[in-house]
Amino acid sequence: MGRLQAHISLLLATAVGAAMPALAQQPAGAPLSFNEALQQAAAASGAVQGAALDVRAKTLKAEALSNIDGPSVDLTAFRGRLSTDLNIDTSGLSGVVGGIESVLPPIPGLPTPHIPNSLNREVVTDLTSFGLLGMWPIYTGGRLDAVKGLASSLTQAAQAERTEAEEQLATLVAQRYFQLLLAKRVVAVRAEVTAGVTEHQRDAAKLEKGGLISRAERLRADVALDGARSDEAQARSDEEIAQVALDRLLAVNTQVRPSTPLFVNSLPVGTLQSFISTGMRENANWKKIDSKRVQAEQALKLHGKEYAPTVFAIGNYNLNRGNEKLVRSNWAIGLVVSVPLVHRINTGKMIAAAKLDQERVEVVARQAERDIPTLIEKNWRALENARIQYLSTASSVELARENIRLQTVAFQQGQVTSLEVVDARLNLAKVETQRAQTAYNYVMGLAQLLEATGETQRLGSLAAAADIQLPVDTK
Repeated sequence: MGRLQAHISLLLATAVGAAMPALAQQPAGAPLSFNEALQQAAAASGAVQGAALDVRAKTLKAEALSNIDGPSVDLTAFRGRLSTDLNIDTSGLSGVVGGIESVLPPIPGLPTPHIPNSLNREVVTDLTSFGLLGMWPIYTGGRLDAVKGLASSLTQAAQAERTEAEEQLATLVAQRYFQLLLAKRVVAVRAEVTAGVTEHQRDAAKLEKGGLISRAERLRADVALDGARSDEAQARSDEEIAQVALDRLLAVNTQVRPSTPLFVNSLPVGTLQSFISTGMRENANWKKIDSKRVQAEQALKLHGKEYAPTVFAIGNYNLNRGNEKLVRSNWAIGLVVSVPLVHRINTGKMIAAAKLDQERVEVVARQAERDIPTLIEKNWRALENARIQYLSTASSVELARENIRLQTVAFQQGQVTSLEVVDARLNLAKVETQRAQTAYNYVMGLAQLLEATGETQRLGSLAAAADIQLPVDTK
């Protein structure tokens, strides 16, 4: 019976290994710290890279509009045929001729010329013209400043989006990185249980041959060994899943080997109030609200100046060449004043809408002033609970190991049953697994707290400075 169950457990372990052939063929890479894993994940993350590209695009747009209130000069050119009517007033000449006729006697044979009061002529000429047109907005009622402010606020919003993407990625990397370490630790614990139960099963077989225990006691040891092997196989399957999840997050072709261990700081990493103060400055959502405030303010300035006059200084020079001597170069310089009178857009309603946008942002801000501290306090208390729980169970492992020693000796002396020895070993596995899980909960509580306060970059340094570090289990 025991051999059959052992054979089944072996088949299960083989099936688990065959379920992930790609992972089995994947070579192990160099040890990778958490900070290195975070950098690698950021380089592979579409969300982070997309947010970074958006920041660059918004920054370039803001820079492009930075001189929107400056002067502009355009070069113009024209080549074509020009038709125009010329009207010359000759009424003065006709009066002069009339005065001469009244003074001088008529000359025989010389006709008296008739001079009309005006001369009209249509001039058609081939024209080539090159010109320079300069324009400089002197006064726009603050509209151009509002446009620049809007562009700057959009850059600020893109930066907040990038920060949020980076913070969320850091928490995800922490989850998968330390989850793999937890899975490896569980595998090590289960392998230790299997080794211990195997030794116990061998002792039981020897005692049965010596007639010191019954066959039923030895069978209980066989069943316990089969169960230990099954639990170890399941733990290894969980480890393989955690390995795949981290490798794919980092987009690597080799198995990631974490080198930053699970850790716990025996002392608090900071007070609740210090984290709240930092969060109200650095939280990504709070930065997004700040950018929305600026956008709403600049939109109100823009719509509130629709009827303000606009003053431009202009200068124009045209170098003209044609087949008519009447075509000459020309220039102009001066001021242009434009005062809007009627708009197709209802400016009053646009201003009212902009004010409502401002009010909406402030409503969201007031809600965030309550939600952010609440989230920080929740994560801080979860972190402290995990820390206290880990420290309070320090003696449990020592007690469980001593209990195994006592139960093993008692079993060899026939004072306890096989079941009690196995229970002692399973209890040790339970205690060690719970402590590893508590350490993982502590790390994740810290990662989520740092995300809420906008300080995920501190996780690597806090891990390195931790005074309690669990061993990194490697295969």
